[in-house]
Amino acid sequence: FDFCPKDPNIYLVGTEDGNIHKCSCSYSEQYLESYFGHSGPLYQIQWSPYASNLFLSASADWTVKLWSEESENAIITFQSGTEEVADLQWSPSNSTVIGTASCDGRLEIWDVSVSTQKPILVHSLQETKLSCILFLEASPIVLCGGDNGAVSVFRLVGVEHPDTSFDEERQRLEDAMSSNIVSNTDAGDGH
Repeated sequence: FDFCPKDPNIYLVGTEDGNIHKCSCSYSEQYLESYFGHSGPLYQIQWSPYASNLFLSASADWTVKLWSEESENAIITFQSGTEEVADLQWSPSNSTVIGTASCDGRLEIWDVSVSTQKPILVHSLQETKLSCILFLEASPIVLCGGDNGAVSVFRLVGVEHPDTSFDEERQRLEDAMSSNIVSNTDAGDGH
């Protein structure tokens, strides 16, 4: 689960049946919204630090999905492997970059401004089930850990944007999203 950055009374929770529910600390009797799209248990949910209406989910169904809180269906699905995605995290220094850790030992770095079809970086750790990923806030470093008890440290080159403001990063994410999402009416009219 994860609490909303714009309203600490709102949180998202993932379920074993693959659904996501938006809940309120004030209303314990019902969900505020429900989101559908995963076919397996959810392992991680995280709100975007740059766009308070966007969040990511990682699942046993081999996918990561990007959601807008205004839609009950995912707006982008990321999948490059055939194993459970155990963890994910938004980059704290680049609004369009996310990292994932998979049970087949794959560390993936995705940049939605470059591609939603394949990651910009993939590193496989042999004979390790990865279970967590963490971007460092002050430097272009990503950490991942798994069932072997080791923590691997990687320096990312060309991923960070240290001289951009929060508003510039938010605009970069909005621009990347608008260039990667085709509305249903555009997709269905044959143009």
